[in-house]
Order: sequence, then structure tokens, then C-alpha cells
Amino acid sequence: MRLTHDLHTHTTFSHGKHSIREMIDAARKKGIPELTISDHGRGHPFYGVDPKNFKVMREEIDFYNSIYDDIHVNLGVEANIIGSDGTIDVYDEELENCDVIYAGYHYGFLPDTFKNFYSFFIPSVAGQIVTPIKDLMIGRNTETYLKMMEKYPYLKMITHPSDKIPIDIAPVAKMAAEKDVLLEINQHHEKLDAKDLRIAAQYPVNFVVGSDAHHVKDVGNVGRTEQIIKAAGVDPSRILNVTF
Repeated sequence: MRLTHDLHTHTTFSHGKHSIREMIDAARKKGIPELTISDHGRGHPFYGVDPKNFKVMREEIDFYNSIYDDIHVNLGVEANIIGSDGTIDVYDEELENCDVIYAGYHYGFLPDTFKNFYSFFIPSVAGQIVTPIKDLMIGRNTETYLKMMEKYPYLKMITHPSDKIPIDIAPVAKMAAEKDVLLEINQHHEKLDAKDLRIAAQYPVNFVVGSDAHHVKDVGNVGRTEQIIKAAGVDPSRILNVTF
């Protein structure tokens, strides 16, 4: 199995180890015809993209697209879910410069309001430590993901769904199918695992494999995702960015 489009990669504009040019060169050397640079949304205090850099990244990617004919490069952002109402950290700069918008939950995000600090951030952190709280949060977390898909019609993909905070994957997959949102099988993170993928596949949602590469050596890396797909018994035609 190999990627025809590596949709999920990071550069030094967030917390990746290599530049846009280096990630593109790695993809070209591996014969990958399409690449998306998807650095983290501004709502992360440690590795979110500085808002002024979206224009810089856009101009750099446009330049490489103008000189290379063996690869097409997109600019995306892996936004952070920052509120229990499904709010993500996407604003004018992202919408003006990015080709695609993804979103996922990440540790250490900055909540957008004082209310969400107490209603979302604190319970999410507590749930990572106290199992009963984690179990209680499943329904609330699921509602957050559903609200996000309702709120942002341009959302293209949910990254590593149910990783870091637990959700009920069934209603999320059902709405993702309705909203034409892709669900990611992430090489770097635990979720989707085979169990969740099997449940999600009961709905007419499509999937992609994401390398989540932070280093040039990981560009195009599908690793354990092939075993997850096979274990879940998912029709390979529903994984939109791979060939078998």
C-alpha cells in the first residue's frame, strides 16, 4: 500500500523538523504526486502557526507549484478544537490562504473563551487523568465533534478522530458521511484503530491515511495503517488516497 496524496504533514512553521521545500523534495523522491502541508492552528501556544505566516506559506507553495510538474502541493491547516460548541481556531488568514481545513483535538490548546476553559479545557484535561471523568465525557465530546461539522461546512477532514479524547465514533461517522468530511487513519496516532474503523465503516463515509509526518523520512509513510485497514475489513476503495 502506498500514498497517492500525503494529506497530513508538518513543517518548521509549526513543530515539524523540516522546511516546506524539504518536505516537498522528500515527497518527490518517493514518487508521491500530491502533498498537503497542514501545520497546526494558531490556538496552540507551543506550535501553532503565527497568523502572519499563512501568507508566507501560501507564496512559497505557489512558487514550488510553478516550478515543479511532478507534484502538486496544497496548503492546509490542522486546526485545533478549542470549544465545547465545536469552535476551531480558523480565521480570515486561514480562509484566505489555505486550500483545505482539517481539525482535530490536541493537548495544550488555548480555549477561545473563559466559559470553554471551564466547560471544555478543564474536563478534557481531567479526563486524561481520571477514568470516570473520561467515561462521562464521551457524550459531550461526541456532541462537540457533531457541532463542529455543522458549524464549518468547509471542513475537509477530522484528524485522528477519538484520539486523545474519547468519542462515540458511530454518530461522528454518520454525520461525516452526510457532510462529506473525511475520517483519517493516522500513522502517528492510535486512532482510528481497527475497532473504531469497523464501526465507522458501517456508514457511507470515506477515509484517508495520514502520515502525520514531522520529518522527511516519514513523508508517505503508511506503516501500521495497512494492518488496521485489513483488520477492520474495509473495502480499499473507501481509502481515497492509497493504492494497493
